[in-house]
Amino acid sequence: MQSTKHNRLYLSLVFILYLVSAIASIEWINRGQRDFLRTELLSRAKEELSIVRSQLETTIVSDIYAAKSLSALVTVNPDVEISHWKALAKNILQEGKHLRIIGLAPDDVIRMVYPEEGNERAVGVDYRTIPQQWSSVKKAREIQKVFISGPVDLVQGGRGIIARIPIFTDPPFNTDYWGCSSVIIDVDSLFHQVGIESFSYKYDLAIKGMDSAGMDGDLVHGSNAVFDNAFDVQTVFFPYGSWVLAGAIKDNILTQVPWYRVYIARLIGYPIMLLLTLSFFVIYRQYISAYKRSLHDDLTSLPNRRYFMFTLRNLFNDCSQRGCDEAFAVLSIDLDKFKTINDTYGHAAGDKVLAVCAERLKSVLRSTDLVARVGGDEFLVILSRISNSSDVDVVNIELQKALCQTPVIYEENLIDIRASIGYVLYLHDYPDIEALLKVADERMYQQKGNQ
Repeated sequence: MQSTKHNRLYLSLVFILYLVSAIASIEWINRGQRDFLRTELLSRAKEELSIVRSQLETTIVSDIYAAKSLSALVTVNPDVEISHWKALAKNILQEGKHLRIIGLAPDDVIRMVYPEEGNERAVGVDYRTIPQQWSSVKKAREIQKVFISGPVDLVQGGRGIIARIPIFTDPPFNTDYWGCSSVIIDVDSLFHQVGIESFSYKYDLAIKGMDSAGMDGDLVHGSNAVFDNAFDVQTVFFPYGSWVLAGAIKDNILTQVPWYRVYIARLIGYPIMLLLTLSFFVIYRQYISAYKRSLHDDLTSLPNRRYFMFTLRNLFNDCSQRGCDEAFAVLSIDLDKFKTINDTYGHAAGDKVLAVCAERLKSVLRSTDLVARVGGDEFLVILSRISNSSDVDVVNIELQKALCQTPVIYEENLIDIRASIGYVLYLHDYPDIEALLKVADERMYQQKGNQ
């Protein structure tokens, strides 16, 4: 029926719309969850970078000021003796977390180095004769502050930054320059202690500021690409100058969280959508089943009166309004003495007779014809594309043979079938289907009376 097709089309469109909207909603929620996690992780990454910056600045400055006690001693006692020097230098190295070597250079000539083992050749070196070191010593004297140079590769292995501490004997005027002290801070140990290694495991990290030049300096650690893709940039301040830290996300920041947190919307949404989809199909199948039952006879599986009348009305209207090249005929069939069969053999026998008759009727009719059970023992047939009575008579004879020629066997009983058939050909003279059916019924009862 046309309404059935419309209903199915409508339900199909609704279902497709539901699927599209459900998937879009799940993906939208999932995208929002991923964005939230990404924002949360970026915020946490900035906090971790800030902690690294703070610890790096605090640790370097702490080590530097541990070494400044030496300059204070020299300021008070410019003629410091070697015995005092060793004890003080040892104490300074113990206080500094990452100090490896400390040296004292009156008039910028190295006179004392601690520890002495492995550094004896440094004693007597004049900084003025070594350009790459003299520039930092001269810079410290000019700015009258601690100046950090490097990092540089150390002869002993590893890398170190060198803090030049200028010493004046007339603070705060600082006109009488005595010389400088230098301390070497182990960069590898420093980076490990402040968490740069652990930070670099999760994120990309780069540091600029060779010789305390900040963003204008060369790379101290990492690569320039990190600065190009940095999620945050922070500055490590020294007594003079700075380093600049940049953190960037690696391939996918979401790999840092459990996978189920990233896809929780999908893990919850799609099972729910699947459950709703299954529920939809169950309800849809029940609806189709109920709809079919409302249009078909349960016993014979033939269309019922509602189905037949709907089809007949559409066919009648089409022929009335647009005309038909070939008309149609309606047959009214009634099983004679059906009540006697029920009374004699029981209702189960009557049900079997009806089911067998339905099959026999369908075996004679074409696929384009329609047969329906419209009452207890009444059947109606539409013969399509038929226009004369002789053709209807031929079909009528075939139906009679099919119904009556062979008895129905029920529990070793042979039940003879008799049927009365009346028919009517469509004519434009009939005003409606009721008039058409009335003629067919009258002719059927007329035949029944003649038997």
